[in-house]
Amino acid sequence: MTSTHDLSDSGTVILCASARLAQGIRQWLQQAYQQQGLSQWQAPQVFPLQDWLNQRIEHAMLCGQIDVAQAPLGMLSPTQEALLWEQAIQHSLRQHQALDLFNTNGLASAAMEANRYLIEWNISLDMATASEETRQFLQWRQHFQALCKQSGYLEGVRYQTWQLEQLREHALPLPASIQLAGFDRINPHVQTLINTLQTSHVEITTFDNSVPVQHTQRMAFAEAMDEMRAAVHWAQQQLSTNPQATLAIVVPDLNTQRETLANLLDDTFHPEALHPAQAETPRCYEFSLGLPLSRWPLVQCALNMLRLAFQASPLPQAELSAWLADIYWSQALYEADARAALDAEMRRQLPLQVSAHTFARFVARKQQDEYPITSPALHADLSALLTQAKQTPRKQLPSAWANSFTELLVTTHWPGERGLSSHEHQCQTKFKAVLTQLATLDGWLGTIDAMSALHRLSQLCQAQIFQPQTVRLPNITVMGMLEASAQPLDGIWVMGMNDHVWPPLSRTNALIPAELQRQAGTPNASSEVQIAFASQIHRRLLRSAKEVIFSFARQDGDRLLRMSPLILAIPEASATAGAATLAETLARHSTQDWQWLDDHQAPPVQEGEHISGGTGLLRAQALCPAWAFYQYRLKARKLETPHNGLDAMQRGDLIHRVLAAFWSQQATLDWQVVNIDALKNQLDQIANDVIAAFNTEFAQPFSAVFCQLEAERLSKLALTWLWEVERERPQAFTVTSVEQVYKPLIEGIQVKLVIDRVDTLNDGRLVVVDYKTGSMPDFKNWASDKISEPQLPIYAAFLLQDADIAAVCFGKLRLTDGGFAGVAAEDDIVPGIKAFNHEKNKLFDPVQFPDWPSVLTHWHNQITRTAQALKAGEAAVVFESEQDLGYCDVLPLLRLPERQLQFEHLQAGGAA
Repeated sequence: MTSTHDLSDSGTVILCASARLAQGIRQWLQQAYQQQGLSQWQAPQVFPLQDWLNQRIEHAMLCGQIDVAQAPLGMLSPTQEALLWEQAIQHSLRQHQALDLFNTNGLASAAMEANRYLIEWNISLDMATASEETRQFLQWRQHFQALCKQSGYLEGVRYQTWQLEQLREHALPLPASIQLAGFDRINPHVQTLINTLQTSHVEITTFDNSVPVQHTQRMAFAEAMDEMRAAVHWAQQQLSTNPQATLAIVVPDLNTQRETLANLLDDTFHPEALHPAQAETPRCYEFSLGLPLSRWPLVQCALNMLRLAFQASPLPQAELSAWLADIYWSQALYEADARAALDAEMRRQLPLQVSAHTFARFVARKQQDEYPITSPALHADLSALLTQAKQTPRKQLPSAWANSFTELLVTTHWPGERGLSSHEHQCQTKFKAVLTQLATLDGWLGTIDAMSALHRLSQLCQAQIFQPQTVRLPNITVMGMLEASAQPLDGIWVMGMNDHVWPPLSRTNALIPAELQRQAGTPNASSEVQIAFASQIHRRLLRSAKEVIFSFARQDGDRLLRMSPLILAIPEASATAGAATLAETLARHSTQDWQWLDDHQAPPVQEGEHISGGTGLLRAQALCPAWAFYQYRLKARKLETPHNGLDAMQRGDLIHRVLAAFWSQQATLDWQVVNIDALKNQLDQIANDVIAAFNTEFAQPFSAVFCQLEAERLSKLALTWLWEVERERPQAFTVTSVEQVYKPLIEGIQVKLVIDRVDTLNDGRLVVVDYKTGSMPDFKNWASDKISEPQLPIYAAFLLQDADIAAVCFGKLRLTDGGFAGVAAEDDIVPGIKAFNHEKNKLFDPVQFPDWPSVLTHWHNQITRTAQALKAGEAAVVFESEQDLGYCDVLPLLRLPERQLQFEHLQAGGAA
């Protein structure tokens, strides 16, 4: 074949490897004629290869050249072909009673690929010498072809083979010349077409829109993110010099990098798109391929609604949370606050997996609570959805399911209360078309249940690639490595040129012997095949633009990377600067008239203003003032993480309840007469009572078995604590206070705290105990200027100022290493705790803390200062260690990554 291109040749047909390339070439040819000043022209005909073959065969049938009665009824769609392969595979697996052991969807995909390789690359298989996998495949294939014969249809590759035979056997009208576009790999199937056409005296050439390359270079970057930023910055520079430039950014792993690239391009070219109202602003860039329809939010909502209606097994809470936040059903905007409140309550009260009907009962109960979460539209639409789904026949034809699905979505007012944008309307239209495709599968599937129909609908949505149509022609196209540009470009940036990415690794099909694939040269068969294929792509890229830049990353995290050998001979240039994010751009534009706000100062606490939060408020203020401001004054909270069973906090609360009930029954114990069996029986009863009362607090109570196991755990833990720890205390005591609530005023700020226990010794002194079931709090801060564990110091220094405190301590409730930890006035008050001024105790400086009252005074003064800072509105993001913020609920609001970025810029500026 020769390479040629002549716009004046109106008798030429251009055959393309893809429909997208055909559309792009049509648009480019139209622009080229217009630029030549022509008002009328006869452009070459441009077709995808399969469309052109269909047109030729249809013409021959209409003219009577091909006997319609002997012809196949048509070509199977990819979905129909996959269905027949699944049926063939399931038939075989069912005979071997192994249907449940395999993923028939994955096997069908592999079988479709293997079948295509056999036909396209003329591979013959011998059943006698074949492996077990190959023999199974050949059995599937035999049954598949029988199903095809029964239906009258052929799969795509065999239908194309039949078309080529008709083209060879009949004198069909053919053009004088054909140009091939985008065929980077000529397989024997395509070569057969070329030979047939040449035999019929058709001139076969290659569509050539190449341009002489003027500048080629390669660049190395530290990481892939630096590559992307540099590519976007390059595009920005090109368009600033020539606003009419046509550019391409080529990315081998486009699926994984797509979102990051889109964000960088928006930050650079369309910062206004950050506002939700401008989300569909026409862009100066486009991705060459759209996304599967199932990934578009409007369609995701529809599929989730149908799954909620019919799935019998419980759903993950994460799906229900996304469903509550979805704007495409019911009155999502009007009831947005109620939905958010339901989400928060669901995370707190329901297990990790929730059935649809349990969730519906939960929503209904929340309408009737003492403090109701009112969402009447959500409640009504959810009830209507589940009721109508229950009334739907258990099995139907796919066409009936398409109607049922449509009716169910109507009951939920999908796609929502607001008007749809252009993109959303196109997406809805495409989804309705997919429902129509489902309705055409009656003869292929027969009657099926709801989940099978929904599974097929999801497959169709996944297979349907959708990209909204836009008016603006883009300057920048982001494409994958295998896509050819329809027009000559001013510049191309090819990313990801690392040796583990390009050439791509070989991957043989497991159903065909690897040696046969290597001999035939099928795609992915060997390293040699991959290198030859990648080299062809490489040569095409070098002919596609005036400027071509290849780039690669030197590392991925801690892994060192190498560049692709295909770009070794290209001259290396120094790496360019990367595109700035929107935040960085705004920060650097210091010439603007900025309004500076001092954000470390919050409004002071006003007289009479109520701030709740207990000792956590003062703890947060001591660790990081901004934490206290956001969480306790602005009431910011993170959503709880749903879980199965009980979390650590709930388990800790239960043992608190058990011990509180025990000491409420008896304030003191004479260990000389206590019988361990009687003590165990008492604790067993208390644990059972506690867990029974606790179980009533949940929307979905725990099972009896779970409650029994949890009661046994509580009883065992309490018995271990009492028998092994409390019994060893050197001084007798009486429990005089249990789970007592106090609300002291500190500098006018009311602090609520609950003291687990206060013991009174025989000499009248008090021991304050706070139970801990998890990691032990760091009480070393009790001697510092910032007391970050203030609960016990507050109790000792503010509530018991006139009492004689002997010790304040934590009780470690553990099965193995339980005990006390804290501070005492003297030795031998609580086991394991030395006096504050003991020579081995390095916590308190003897000079600063000469006696026990000085410790209490220090606590009073430092906690007072913390309260004063809170009252004055001190809210700076200041902390000693980032580890101190491990349990901060409002960590994102502290914006630590941005602070780190600012520090890095300052350091870089100072170094410069």
